[in-house]
Amino acid sequence: MYLVTSAEMKAIDAETIESYGIPAVVLMENAGANVVSAMGREIGGAVFKTVNIFCGQGNNGGDGFVVARHLKSEGAYPRIFFAGVPEKLSPEAKINHDAAEKYGIEIIKLAELADVEKNAHLISSCDAVVDALFGTGLDRDVDGLMAGLIVLINSIGRYTVAVDIPSGVDADTGDIRGVAVYASLTVTFGLPKAGITIFPGLEYVGKLIVADINFPVELLSRPRQQVLITKEIAAPMLPYRHPNANKGHFGPVLIIGGSKGMGGAVSLAAKAALKAGAGIVTACVPESLHDSVKCGNDEVIVAAVKETDDGFISAQSYERIIELANKAKIVVIGPGMGRKPETAELARRLIREIDKPLVIDADGINAVSEDKNCLKNIKKDVIITPHIGEMSGLCGVSIEMLIRDKIGALKEFVDSFKVNVVLKDGRSITIDTEKNIYVNTTGNSGMATPGSGDVLAGVIAAFMAHGLISVRAAISANYAHGLAGDLLLNEISGEGITAGDIVKYIPVAIKNMKQ
Repeated sequence: MYLVTSAEMKAIDAETIESYGIPAVVLMENAGANVVSAMGREIGGAVFKTVNIFCGQGNNGGDGFVVARHLKSEGAYPRIFFAGVPEKLSPEAKINHDAAEKYGIEIIKLAELADVEKNAHLISSCDAVVDALFGTGLDRDVDGLMAGLIVLINSIGRYTVAVDIPSGVDADTGDIRGVAVYASLTVTFGLPKAGITIFPGLEYVGKLIVADINFPVELLSRPRQQVLITKEIAAPMLPYRHPNANKGHFGPVLIIGGSKGMGGAVSLAAKAALKAGAGIVTACVPESLHDSVKCGNDEVIVAAVKETDDGFISAQSYERIIELANKAKIVVIGPGMGRKPETAELARRLIREIDKPLVIDADGINAVSEDKNCLKNIKKDVIITPHIGEMSGLCGVSIEMLIRDKIGALKEFVDSFKVNVVLKDGRSITIDTEKNIYVNTTGNSGMATPGSGDVLAGVIAAFMAHGLISVRAAISANYAHGLAGDLLLNEISGEGITAGDIVKYIPVAIKNMKQ
């Protein structure tokens, strides 16, 4: 399913009206009717329920006026709180404002914060809330009257339905513009907006329903740069396993990493690669880690290389690593490698000189952050898999600034360095070198556990070893990795999920995707 920006949705709206002859007031009617229909399905009908509808002066507020009218027709008791200036209503919103009045629906005007305080008891006296204050065009921080109103709406704890988008969430970035409505249900129109599919915006959405309000199908199906990855999209990307294949068809995968006290990272990545279908996996580790990585990993080939006095891979191991890389199909650099300057410089040299597709993870990313020139003019297929903190280092911006516009930061990075990136987050985002965005839909907070990212790197490498290009491997691996966590969550508490558990469930997730 495609995702849209606010500008793209505005263009769809305009083309529907201008080229297809569907009046704006009809779209508004369809939007409001769909919200009421969704409410009926989710909360068991609106009959005899008091519903407070909060309307702004834009077209989102116009949708809210329609909601009120349809709720009354369903037998509910709607009450409108209008936080706007009547003279600034669009013609379509004005029509529906006036129609609500003629239906005998109470409209309480909120002109200033004092009006919110004066009506606080009435605002709190309801069974459900409809948020129609701001739509997708919000381009400023919410303050004053609107901020106070949103704080009160959130505090009363009623079932809350957001019309198109929770007010206060940036439709493009998912940033919270000061304060936002916590919705129980969001009914969005036409296509999902990018900002409500990624965190922090996703936290405010509740259940998401995409409603058809009669936008022409050809407008909604036009190829776009942002895609929401569902099972229907991810499953066909899974690599094909030929029935007459041998282990050499799916490998070798070489994983370079490990340092004193950090052997688990490379071990998890290697196990995950095997569980995701890699035919041969070699773990390249410092000499002192050979036995600990080999223990319990009978299927993994362990290649020990020279190390520094304090247990990191030494620069003197370069030629041996190149020898191993020349035999591999895919090379992973970074899990547990550590941040010793000598080892980091080695990692950068390997990134420049290994002539195989690369997955750069963990301390490999930290090495890149210290000197990004190693990515310049790179010709091979490369994917980098940072979490938020590592991406902050790559971009040279604070974590706070990155979170405010993750998609924008990813696009800027790819502009400068033509590599693919998976930004690991509550909803991971993949970007390719053409700046297409793919938002994953699986995974849960139980997966926020040491080693989870190493597992993902191993799965991506395994899928690439089957012949997938990095971006397709990343999309399908992200989905499978997250699904493994979701399947685990159905069986055990999220607090108890470990990276080792996720490894065991990777083949279960792949089977689920194929069904």
